[in-house]
Amino acid sequence: MAFFSTIFVVFFSIMAFQNLSTGSIEEPNEQITVTPTPGPQQQPVVVPNDDLEEDEGFSLTNNQKYFESIVNPESTSVMLLGCEPTGFNFDTIMILNIDKLTKKVKILSLPRDIYIDYSDYVLDSLRLAKPSYLKEKGMNRINAAPSIGQAIEYQKGIGRFNKPYIDFIADLIEEIFEIHIDDYAYVKVNGFRNIVDYFGGVTVYVPVHMEYNDPYQDLEIYIEKGTQTLNGKQAEGYVRFRQGYDENGNFVNYGDIFRKENQNRFIKAFIEQHVTLKNLGKLGKIAEIISKNVSTSVKGWDEIVKYGALAEEALNNKYSIENYKLETTDKFINGSSYVLLKTR
Repeated sequence: MAFFSTIFVVFFSIMAFQNLSTGSIEEPNEQITVTPTPGPQQQPVVVPNDDLEEDEGFSLTNNQKYFESIVNPESTSVMLLGCEPTGFNFDTIMILNIDKLTKKVKILSLPRDIYIDYSDYVLDSLRLAKPSYLKEKGMNRINAAPSIGQAIEYQKGIGRFNKPYIDFIADLIEEIFEIHIDDYAYVKVNGFRNIVDYFGGVTVYVPVHMEYNDPYQDLEIYIEKGTQTLNGKQAEGYVRFRQGYDENGNFVNYGDIFRKENQNRFIKAFIEQHVTLKNLGKLGKIAEIISKNVSTSVKGWDEIVKYGALAEEALNNKYSIENYKLETTDKFINGSSYVLLKTR
């Protein structure tokens, strides 16, 4: 159970920072302007939509299907969500899949610019509830899906997660990728620092001198190149850093691939150093950190025991961790940059 709890917090916390920019690398005309999705702790604005009736067999997309199956239908998939501190759009959408058959943990990160080819059902519902959204730039990005789900009050009162914006994106993922979302988790900003500090830091290789300061995001990074033991604040800077000053004072844009490599390196180091049988006795404290820093659908002792058993098996059988890379192409549509999935 400590294995799952620890990975739970670490993954969710890192993903909360995955799309946070230490400075923007996008052109101004590429900014998403769709109305932000309410955060899990906020009271959403209810949009009347009593005339909307959902027929059996309705689709969210125009038969948009990824070209291959990614996960085993009998496996367990948890959707990880993270949003930037300055807004409420879920710029981080990730699937953590645990497969007992293949003894693997698979990680699928969904680029926020994935193009969604919405069906008439969604467009007509949006036209009734929030017609202004149809004119918003970036409306077809998956990043905007929670806002759309909230606007049309998707599955209100009957959805399995009882949150329209969560139910909408979960069903969208299932329709496109054939991945059933068993549970979700939304990480709060301080969770990452807290868990790293609790375990006494993480020793990891720092590939370049990292220096950046952004008061707007309360972000101050200064880490020297080489093998370093990072505390929570430093570790946050490490997994967020993608551009900044080198040791010679030159400003360098390293990009998202560089940042993801650092995140993977950090996750591996954390697992090797802290996810051990010796730490099983720390479950109580880990659970406390989770409750304070993560909003999740995993509730009740029965569900915790289920995931605990799955985690114990993963630990004892040394499940491998794999990153799945989507096959995509880039394309400009109506003046916006999108990522197109390879479809059937």
